[in-house]
Amino acid sequence: MSGLLRDIGTIEWARRTNGILGRGERARFMAATALASARLLPLLAAGRSASPGSAIDPSLLTPPDTPFARNVVEVCADLDPMVIEHGYRSYIFGRALGTAEGIECDHEALFAATMLHDYALETANSLTDRCFTVAGAEAAEQILESSLLDSSLRHDVLDAITLHLNPTVPRERGAVQHLAHDGILLDVLGARRNQLDRAGIRRIFDRHPRHGFTVRGAPLLQSHGRRVPGCRVSALLKVGFGRALRSSPWSHLDQMIPAADET
Repeated sequence: MSGLLRDIGTIEWARRTNGILGRGERARFMAATALASARLLPLLAAGRSASPGSAIDPSLLTPPDTPFARNVVEVCADLDPMVIEHGYRSYIFGRALGTAEGIECDHEALFAATMLHDYALETANSLTDRCFTVAGAEAAEQILESSLLDSSLRHDVLDAITLHLNPTVPRERGAVQHLAHDGILLDVLGARRNQLDRAGIRRIFDRHPRHGFTVRGAPLLQSHGRRVPGCRVSALLKVGFGRALRSSPWSHLDQMIPAADET
């Protein structure tokens, strides 16, 4: 898989290309996505969250309470609650999966990566020449200037933001990148949910409501894919990501959108 993707999705690649796939890169990215989907979809269809007491309970985890983490929350305050709560859930799920894998990770860096990974999603319709993750990473770079994270961790945060659209991010790429990606994918498609406590996941949904995430987020991605046809979102949609969203184990919850979110 990593042989197909090579440096696609990294912050270095994103800065160099504005997140636009070259012809050969597009073919490799779609092949990697198709391969990952072939492995993942049967697991999604058969998988269930673990029963109470048999796996990691994500509801025991909380976001970091530090000046920088509070600054990240403040920066995100004007975003749609759908995006904000997705960031919280992705952080908690990433932390929980890290515990399951025995991976240590800087909590502030992971929190910044997950909270800011969709920072530019709502304004993606204004972009015509670059991926929304590139715009999000640019905004995050300014926010990171107020942090005490060292330059290596700042890089990892930006890398995680631009990599999160990749079908896979191996742990060798970095703990922040890997756990941010897999926490996000769990919240979107339910991947690896069998490693977490079922009741604990539901408590996280109660604490951080979904606000119809897969239902309301899909049109934003589809519009971005049309406006920026060379981006990874467009490629993902070509190989069935929209169908995967509709097949998410959380789709029934996301269809129950409160009236306030529909307006």
